[in-house]
Amino acid sequence: MGSATEPSVGQDLAWSMVERITGTTSHAEALRMLRSAYPESPLTVRVLALALLSRRAANNSPHIPR
Repeated sequence: MGSATEPSVGQDLAWSMVERITGTTSHAEALRMLRSAYPESPLTVRVLALALLSRRAANNSPHIPR
């Protein structure tokens, strides 16, 4: 079990998945790519990678005040 100072294996795997799916054009395409590249990984880890990519994309976009 991971601790606060030691990242979990699932999160490390998710970040390597993020690198693989960067540049995909849709969530469906990204999940398809991850399923073929990481067939033994649970869906939850693949969805975590997709969420991390979405969060990273949101952080890179400029703030538009309303």
